[in-house]
Amino acid sequence: MRHLSFFLALCVAAVLVGCGGAPSNNSAFQVNGDFTGADNMQVFFDHVSLNNTANIKAKTEATGSGQFAIGLDEHPGAGVYRVRMGAKRAYMILDGNEDVINLKGDIATVDSYEYTVEGSTASNDYISVQKDLKSGKIKPANLASSLSGKNGLVNAYVTYNLFKNSLNEETIAALKSAGDQLKSAMPSSDYTKEYMELVSLKEGQYKQMLATQRIQVGKPAPEIKLPDPNGKEYALSDLKGKVVLIDFWASWCGPCRRENPNVVAMYDKYNKKGFEVFSVSLDRANGKEKWINAIKKDQLKWPYHVSDLKYWQCAPAKEYGVSGIPKTFLIDRDGNIAAINPRGAALEPALKKVL
Repeated sequence: MRHLSFFLALCVAAVLVGCGGAPSNNSAFQVNGDFTGADNMQVFFDHVSLNNTANIKAKTEATGSGQFAIGLDEHPGAGVYRVRMGAKRAYMILDGNEDVINLKGDIATVDSYEYTVEGSTASNDYISVQKDLKSGKIKPANLASSLSGKNGLVNAYVTYNLFKNSLNEETIAALKSAGDQLKSAMPSSDYTKEYMELVSLKEGQYKQMLATQRIQVGKPAPEIKLPDPNGKEYALSDLKGKVVLIDFWASWCGPCRRENPNVVAMYDKYNKKGFEVFSVSLDRANGKEKWINAIKKDQLKWPYHVSDLKYWQCAPAKEYGVSGIPKTFLIDRDGNIAAINPRGAALEPALKKVL
C-alpha cells in the first residue's frame, strides 16, 4: 500500500510531464517536454506550413526545472509542428496517430537537433536526416535516395527547405520527386496542395531563368508551332526569310487591344517589304470565341493567329519568359532575335533597322 501511495504521489507531482504513456488531464493528444535551460520560459506549440509560416495551436509555461505539458482536445492532424521556447525550436513531424509525444534535450543544442522525441517515428526520421545533412553524411546530391522509404511529409519538408533557394535541373527534379511521394502518401492533404503549388512556382522561376538566359538579342528565336482558331497549325520557322513580330497578347488584355492598331498600321506599311506578324494568344479554352471576335474586331488581318488556349500556362509564353502582356519579339530574316518588346513608338524604328 505504501508503494502504491508513493507511485500515485509521483504521478501527481509529474502531471506536467504526463504519467505513464497516456495523455494527462483527459487530453486526446499531449506534448510533454523536459529541456535544460528552459526554466520558467513560455512554451508555444506551433503548426508549421511547408514554407515555414506558423500559427500557434497552444501555449503554456515551463516549470522552474524546464518541464512542461501541452494537451489538446483532439489530435492536430498529420503535419509539421514545433515547440518554441524563446528563440529555440524543436521540430516534429506527426503522422496523425500519436497520443503522447515526449521531448527531452538541452535548449542550448536544440538548433543542432540534439533532442530526443518519443512517440513519433516520423519525427525521429526527420531529426536523423537533419543530423546527417549537418554532418555531411547525406549530401544534397543524394538526398532523394537517402530519403527513399521515409515518411512522405519528412521527404517533402526536408527537400523543399534544402532546395528552396536553388534553381537548377537537379533540384527541380528532386522537388518534383518528393512531391510525387507526398501525393502518394497524403493525396488529399493541404500540405500536398501547398507543396505542389510551391514546386510549380519554383519550376516557373526556373523556366523564367532559362528563358532569360536563352531569349536574348542575337540568339535564335525558339520555335513556336500551334494551331489557329480553325485547327490549322502554323510554325514560326515557316516565316524564315521574313522579318517577324512575335506578339503575345489576349482578347482580355486591355493594353494589348490598345496596341493592336499600331501593329496593324505597321503591318499595312511594311508587309510588302517582308514584314509579318505572328500572334500568340494567351486566351483560355473557354474564351476561344472572344479570341476569334477580337481578331475580327481589331482587324488583325494577318493569318498567323495561334494559341494552345492555356492562359498563363501557354507553352511558348513560358519558353519566351513572358510574365506580362503585351510582349513582343522582333525576329530578323535569319530567325534570330533582333529586339525585345518593341511596341508603341519604338516599333517602327526597330522594324526599319531590321528591314
